[in-house]
Amino acid sequence: MANFNTHFTVAASASAVLSGTLLSMEVVTPEQAVLAFVLGTFGGLLPDVDSAHSTSIKVGFNVLSLLMTIMVIFVKSSTYSIIEMFLMSALVFAGIRYGFLELFRKISKHRGMFHSVPVAFLWGIVVAILMHVFFGLDALVSWVYGIMISFGYLVHLILDETYSVDLGNRRVKKSLGTALKFYSIKTTADKIHTAIVYASLVGLFSIAPDTSLIENALFSHEAWANFVDVLIPYDGRWFLK
Repeated sequence: MANFNTHFTVAASASAVLSGTLLSMEVVTPEQAVLAFVLGTFGGLLPDVDSAHSTSIKVGFNVLSLLMTIMVIFVKSSTYSIIEMFLMSALVFAGIRYGFLELFRKISKHRGMFHSVPVAFLWGIVVAILMHVFFGLDALVSWVYGIMISFGYLVHLILDETYSVDLGNRRVKKSLGTALKFYSIKTTADKIHTAIVYASLVGLFSIAPDTSLIENALFSHEAWANFVDVLIPYDGRWFLK
């Protein structure tokens, strides 16, 4: 599979392109595009946090802890006092960086169901719900952030599958099919994990933010026309503005 530097570079590059495209289409503001880029890059590291000795698990949880702490400060700064904010920030950071990390190490298996396509979508839905319910963002922006997490996650899985094929030696490695998969049924535990993932997808999507705004912003005829309009110079003048 690809190493940490490759995952980080590719995820960051792909996220920059997608967040820049959303900005050009005026789906997000410049500030929202920056956060979308960060979330997409983080999503590109997320699949490997189930490896107890990987660089991703250290960097990933540090980034997640800091990101959530900063967002809590921005959202709650007008509600709580400085002391309350300090205590809440410390609790959020420690809870994610140490509590959730240790729990995750105990319940996850590297290249298990956590390394799969449905989990990529699961993370996107979770992020959309958190942004909408906890941080009070509108449904459109919440789904943009959720999509960015899923996008980065899928980029990671595709990259791992790509590295499973050795073109130089013309061979397929044993890891082929262990990253970009939809289910795992090798053991009883794998079957249980698969069932939990799909049940969670259905349950969480039922309480997720409304999707009509994001569908209209990204998949409508108007959205496509807007994308084509920003894809190339509309007046045909390249680099001569």
